[in-house]
Amino acid sequence: MKLRLHVHHAFTGGWCADIDDDLDRQPDDPYWCVDQWPTLQEAIAGGCAQLARLAAAQYPTRVSSQYAMAA
Repeated sequence: MKLRLHVHHAFTGGWCADIDDDLDRQPDDPYWCVDQWPTLQEAIAGGCAQLARLAAAQYPTRVSSQYAMAA
């Protein structure tokens, strides 16, 4: 697995940051995704912090898995 942080400007304003496996990308099911960051710097800092948490986990889970478990 090769986790990758991707930050881009959202069409609705603000910045979007998502983390996915660069070797097995699933855009509709990232490991982590947050949109509407007010600044690029905040999006990068938040994404890097989450990337460090995911990299430390033995078996990181995708966002949608956590959402389904919580519902």
